[in-house]
Formats: sequence, C-alpha cells, structure tokens
Amino acid sequence: MEKGKNVKKAVVKTPPSHQPQSIQYNLFSQFFGDKDKLSNTIEIWDGVPKYFVSKQAQTKQRDQKGSLQPINRSFEYKGIHCRVVIQPAFLEQENGEFKAFYPSANEELLEDVLRKFFSDQRLGFHDVKQDESWVRFSISMIKKELAGKGKARNLSQIKESLEILSRSVLSLYVEDELIYTNPILADVTKVTRKQYLEDPSGYWMARLPALVSKSVNEVTYRQYNYAKMMGLNFQPSRWLMKRLSHHYVNASHLTSYEILLSSIVRDSGLFPYKRVPDQVKQFEKSLEELKSKKVINHYEKKEKIEAKNKIKDVLYTLYAHSDFIKDVKAANARKKRGQIDLDASF
Repeated sequence: MEKGKNVKKAVVKTPPSHQPQSIQYNLFSQFFGDKDKLSNTIEIWDGVPKYFVSKQAQTKQRDQKGSLQPINRSFEYKGIHCRVVIQPAFLEQENGEFKAFYPSANEELLEDVLRKFFSDQRLGFHDVKQDESWVRFSISMIKKELAGKGKARNLSQIKESLEILSRSVLSLYVEDELIYTNPILADVTKVTRKQYLEDPSGYWMARLPALVSKSVNEVTYRQYNYAKMMGLNFQPSRWLMKRLSHHYVNASHLTSYEILLSSIVRDSGLFPYKRVPDQVKQFEKSLEELKSKKVINHYEKKEKIEAKNKIKDVLYTLYAHSDFIKDVKAANARKKRGQIDLDASF
C-alpha cells in the first residue's frame, strides 16, 4: 500500500466458537522445557521492523493537528530485500480530538504477551483450513503478565496499546511485491466498560496476523526463552535475542555468529543515530545486557575504517553462553520432533 492511498476495509471476521483440532496447533503449543518460560519466534514476522519509532520521536514528528504520515522502511530478511509501510492509528483523545500513533515498544511487549497466551490451548484457537489464529485474553491477564516480567503497565496504557495494534495498518512488500496488508491485531472483540466493571476478568478476542498462522501451519517457528527476553530492559537487546534464537541455530562453544552493525541498524530500525560511533555505543549497551543475562558469553569486533580514520562499519562476532546453547539445542530437538510428527500425520 503506497503512501496517501486509502486503506481498503477488510471483511470483519468473527471469533471461533470452538477449537478445531489440528496437529499443527498441538505442535505449536508443546515445548521442550519449562513451558511457562518459553514461547515461539515467528519466521519473517519477527524480522519485520514494526516498533522502531519511539514515543518521543513520534511527539516530534506530529504536525499541529496531531497527525503522522505513513512511514516507509526498507530492510532485509535472509538476504531478501523487503519493505514495510506502516499507517498510524488515529485515537480519539479526552478532548475529542484525534492523535496519530505508530506502534512502539509498549505495543511490542503486548504482542509478545498475546503470542505467549496464544500458545496456551485454553486461550488460543487455530484453524488450519481457514489459515486463522485467534487469542483470548483479558486486560487483567495482560496487566498481571507484564507486571510479573518487570514491565508493569496500567489499564489505560494497555487499552491504548490494544487500540494502536488494532488500528495501525502494516503493509509488507517482498522484492517490491505486496504480500500482506492488515492491522497487527485484527477483528478485536472488546469487553464493554459495563461488562468490565461487572467482571474485570472478562475475555477479549483478537485475530493474529496471517503470517503467524502461516508459520504455525508450516512449522517455521522456533522455541525461545520468552521469560529471559521479557526480562531485558533495552529494546535492541530483545530484538537481537529473537534474531539469535531464530538464526543462530548451530550455537555451540565452537561456533560463533557474525553480524555487521550496518545490518543491525538497517533491519531493526532501532538506532536513529547518524554517527556510527553513536550506533556502536548504543548497540554495545545491548550486548553487555545480553552478557549479563547469559545469552552471549563474549563478543569481538572488527572496525572497518575509511578515509581520515573514520569508522565505516563494525563486524561483530558473538559467542554463545552455555545457557543459550542449551536453549538452542532444546529448540532444535523440538523442531526436529515436530517435523517428524507432522510428516507422520499425513
């Protein structure tokens, strides 16, 4: 979807009344290890930069009417050129006026929580034939989960994040071909204020992105340490941990993971600094946090210097911590078992 064009209203779908049985969803819900601490990264979806404009940056970018323009960002996924266009959500304020919001770090945390809820078969619904995934939740459940992970948000903040996720529209292009357009959360069924006052644990429903459903059907997700990721304070740290969990599949004491600073800046969108030294400083704060949380053991860097002794880029070589190696081995075993079970079901 190009900038300035109207969004075509999607057909509103209704939540399922029961859980269709499927081997694919059963596999997605089963983990090798403590399931309370584990969740799934989703192929390509988690590689799309969606939450990279901070609240502070949005305040500076809004015009006098509170509007924001659709944002357009290029990135690469496994060497493939991609582009994402995000149309902001317009939320009504207490004074009756509307203000635009891009999804940012708060919404990222909330999506991670909802994906965790989705992996619980009491809360998730997945229909293989319809290629749909739904999650059931309450505001109080989200509040409790975020607080338990050290990311406490009040009820108003949670509701605002849900509005942003359901009203901002994301369009994904792969090699200039549009492959997906939808809100991050679609067809949200809310609990009214009256219902909430009568029962704060009342359930909402929301449909997860089609790319999540596709990954469930094709078993292209990977298990990762959700509890540890939620405990990270820096947003780039969380981004890198997910990337490592999905791509550093041969993690061991004998193997390393190499990544260029320029690739990190391009693909995450989380380093809005023009000077390379500033990018280095911020990224290495995240690396130090990942060291402290036993994701990486240590790292090395090799600077690429251009004229006048100016840093052009930095090649980072990361070495996994023993705890992360154990997590990756469990994820590999689970993926192998899942593929065997899926093949055997046909």
